[in-house]
Amino acid sequence: MAPIASQTDPDSVLKNFKYAYEYRDLITYENCLDKQFTFYYIDQDLQTGELREYPVSRDNDIDRTRGMFKVFDDIRLETWEVFPLPSEYDSLTQEELKLRQANFHLSLTDIDGDYNYEHLEATGFAKFKFRRSEDGFWRIVYWQDNSIQGP
Repeated sequence: MAPIASQTDPDSVLKNFKYAYEYRDLITYENCLDKQFTFYYIDQDLQTGELREYPVSRDNDIDRTRGMFKVFDDIRLETWEVFPLPSEYDSLTQEELKLRQANFHLSLTDIDGDYNYEHLEATGFAKFKFRRSEDGFWRIVYWQDNSIQGP
């Protein structure tokens, strides 16, 4: 197993994020997320056909991730390339938010057949915003998933 990085910058947070996914480590995953974390994903509205952004709260995201870790025995974040983006400032607090974009290919496989040998893949990019938390460590406050899912 790879060691957990001290979250002293956004890149170390993403290292832990990748580790958490691949080793299905929910505690490490939770520690990557800020208390104000929100996950956003893009999906097509079935009635209008429009692409819409759907927000997911921190607690709901953790529940969904817990389920994913339970269902899939093999989780791989392949082609994991991270690129820095220019910083932003929070409009209310004027706090600096550091940004990263990660290009990825996610592969999820149920190897033992508990869930009908399900295999899913997603390819795309994700935009992350980080802030320094009260304890001095960096965490993800915003994650927007822009991926294409397939069988």
